[in-house]
Amino acid sequence: MDFIASPVLGAPQDAGALSSDDRTGADVFPASSVFYAEMTRVSGDITTVLNHPVAERVVQHAGWAKVEESQPWKNFIAGRTFFELQMGGPWDKVVDGLTAGGVYIAYDRQTDGLVILVKAASPEAMEVFRSKVLELGRLGKKVDPEKDSYRDLAIYRLDNAAAVVSGPWLLISNKPELGRFVVDRLLKVETEQSEVLASNETFRAAATGKPKELSAWAWAGLASLREDEKFLEGLNNKSENPLAELLVGGLQSNVLHAPYVTAEIRLPETGPEFSVAMPASSDWIPEERQWYFGPELSGAAPGLPEAPETLLAIGTWRDVSEMWLRAGDLFDEQMNDQLANADSTLTTLFAGKDFGEDILGSFEPQMGIIVTRQSFEDVLPAPAIRLPAFAFVMELRDPETMTRELRRTFQNMIGFFNVVGAMEGRPQLEMDIDKFENGEMLTSAYVPEDDVAKSTSADLIFNFSPSIGFSGKRCVIASTRSLASALTQSRTTTPAIDQVNSYVSFQVPVLRDVLNDNREQLISQNMLEQGNSRSTAEDQISLLLEVVSCFRDVALKMGHSDGMIRIDGEIHIEQDFESK
Repeated sequence: MDFIASPVLGAPQDAGALSSDDRTGADVFPASSVFYAEMTRVSGDITTVLNHPVAERVVQHAGWAKVEESQPWKNFIAGRTFFELQMGGPWDKVVDGLTAGGVYIAYDRQTDGLVILVKAASPEAMEVFRSKVLELGRLGKKVDPEKDSYRDLAIYRLDNAAAVVSGPWLLISNKPELGRFVVDRLLKVETEQSEVLASNETFRAAATGKPKELSAWAWAGLASLREDEKFLEGLNNKSENPLAELLVGGLQSNVLHAPYVTAEIRLPETGPEFSVAMPASSDWIPEERQWYFGPELSGAAPGLPEAPETLLAIGTWRDVSEMWLRAGDLFDEQMNDQLANADSTLTTLFAGKDFGEDILGSFEPQMGIIVTRQSFEDVLPAPAIRLPAFAFVMELRDPETMTRELRRTFQNMIGFFNVVGAMEGRPQLEMDIDKFENGEMLTSAYVPEDDVAKSTSADLIFNFSPSIGFSGKRCVIASTRSLASALTQSRTTTPAIDQVNSYVSFQVPVLRDVLNDNREQLISQNMLEQGNSRSTAEDQISLLLEVVSCFRDVALKMGHSDGMIRIDGEIHIEQDFESK
């Protein structure tokens, strides 16, 4: 894209005078920018990643040799070597110098343009990059002084953009008008339109109190984005997917009113951390979506019963009954037709009781999902592919009445599954009931044929033994008998977290064990899909397990406090490698 000069006032200042420039991208990007991101610790983050014990452990693994033999890796090494030869030094040291002042990105809605700004440690460092790398793109091309320069600065044409170097700054933009604006700001040339993002009130409000020790920080001006008809239409459209509505429905309503959203990323040695935040108010959540956050955004996720080898635990506050009853306001016509059919079937299954009001309405809004590793030790038949077990954990508002209703419904459903299974040639489910102190449990298990009764490579269906358990107000619906028993009888629960609407806890060591349980299946799949030899497939799966073993857990939580909705996430890296 050409930078075409337009009449402006003033003249460029000496590029060398920019070496002490302490401005950031916000000081030179236009005020009409609706997205801004900055990375001011690029060199430090590169050092952290390259020297981290995880990187050393992965590279030392035998399976890494196969990666180094692949063509994509060889292409990467060739490109890196060429870059180092041109720049005259190791690539990581060169990148350190080129990005010492930060990397800044913005999207300007007025010009529909994207701009990237990179600040080097000094004008000299950026001059080496310009003369050794950018100038290569001009070899063999005719240069037009009128079109290939702006304010005495050379313009370097890229595939769909253009680049300019000014002192320590490298500017890349896909829109000439946007590029000229930023160049003028870098050179401190006064023009008729010179208002920058740093003067934007919404941006300043978001940037106030921004932590200094961040790897990356981003901002989006939602008020400006809502001026785009397509963006606004997308927010106002009714949902096509109930699961998507459960996950982000309330956030979608808040975005319709919040002035901005920000994101932060940190890269400590213990593992990456991130957070997303935006202003929030209960007044912004319409009546039909009160089921998402609760009154005054006060819905809090519950503590959950503990189970051995838990892979995933999700706790949330969602009034699903209210969402079901408000379906006409939330979902499009096609989805409402499907929900109406489902409601009719479920009402029949529950002996005429209204599914949304009588059945879903019998549960408290606090609910949880728990996924655990299954153990098939001393269990036959054992399936060839060993899936994790999962369960829904809820509380009953009227346990005495609903326990009877759910018990009877569970029995009806098992009978229905057996009828359908018999027609399709599947094994039958055999029911049982367990009584224990303060509770009971209805269980079922597939009865194997004689030829598979002692198999260790049985059908996938033998991962399941659907069960339901009751203990006081607690109701557990599980894919297996053992998980239903563990959760129903568990006397310990994870503590609830104040002002947290939803949370997710993912235990990576358990994932490693689940993958290892299915190692042979993973190797066979790798051989079939990628055409690898068994040796190569074993190395790749071994490397996968080695990478997974480097991590400890992943934690996410979403809550409301101090007039803000925040989503925080952490990925913790395993520190004690020697014991693994």
